[in-house]
Amino acid sequence: MNYLERPYVLYALIPLTLYILLYAYLRLHQNRQELSLSNQDPEEAKASWFKRYLPFLRFIPLVFIMLSLAGPGNRMELLPDYKKGIDMFIAIDISGSMVRSKDFLPYTRLGVAKKLIQNFIKKRKNDRLGLVVFAGAAYLQSPLTNDQLSLIEIVDDMNESTIREQGTAIGDAIILSTYRLKSSQARSKVMLVITDGVSNAGNLDPKTATKVAKHFGIKVYTIGVGKSLRTAYMVDFKSLQTIAKETGGIFYRAKNPNEFQEVLDSIDALERDTIQAKPKIIIESKYYLFLYIAIAFWTCELLLRSFYARYYI
Repeated sequence: MNYLERPYVLYALIPLTLYILLYAYLRLHQNRQELSLSNQDPEEAKASWFKRYLPFLRFIPLVFIMLSLAGPGNRMELLPDYKKGIDMFIAIDISGSMVRSKDFLPYTRLGVAKKLIQNFIKKRKNDRLGLVVFAGAAYLQSPLTNDQLSLIEIVDDMNESTIREQGTAIGDAIILSTYRLKSSQARSKVMLVITDGVSNAGNLDPKTATKVAKHFGIKVYTIGVGKSLRTAYMVDFKSLQTIAKETGGIFYRAKNPNEFQEVLDSIDALERDTIQAKPKIIIESKYYLFLYIAIAFWTCELLLRSFYARYYI
């Protein structure tokens, strides 16, 4: 229990406590005087225990009644309905170039991407996220979900061996994410494509996939990872720019880990739900538990008074 509806009621325990202490002092003082004036044998002294202490039992139900009146219970906050938030798919390139390129040393491009994406996921508390990985083909890793911990674990397990097919199938990644987003009832549907290569594999070219995404109202943000060096691992910046422009998204370049972080921060700031509903607060009252305890103590006192009435004054 983590909530009190009327905590001010507990102030009544202060005068009640003082009264109990005063009553205890006077009662015990009276019992001592009676014992000093009487010639009770050990059995009678033992029996007088009820006479001395049972009167205090009547105060216990009063304490629990006051606790019950304070309105104890559990307070829970439920997040707004996902339809008022954003549905987003993150498509991550895990091809060999993301692991073997040396421009992000001492880390790999994929290692940096995984860490930053995990931090990005943690910030999206009110949205549903899904994950797609791609290399020579694209595969669904997680459907749309609010389960951040599962998404973070899935990202952590991503590596080059997840997909056998080599290459960079950007078009397949876009169409797979589109298929999962097209029936979404969310106010905003967003796709984030992270890659360091040129589309050279897959069943569908990026241009056609982009048209499909645009048709379903999906905004695509593209991130070109890595420096523009004339090596075996080139990035097709022009194609990524076209994909973003056609769908109303933005193209970013991330030439180092710091720029990558800034890019994700920018996307996080842009794609925020400005009409987010307030969390729904649910109060589960538990006052009856204390009421039951009070009734139990009153019942005990009633039974004891009935069977041991001769020990009371």
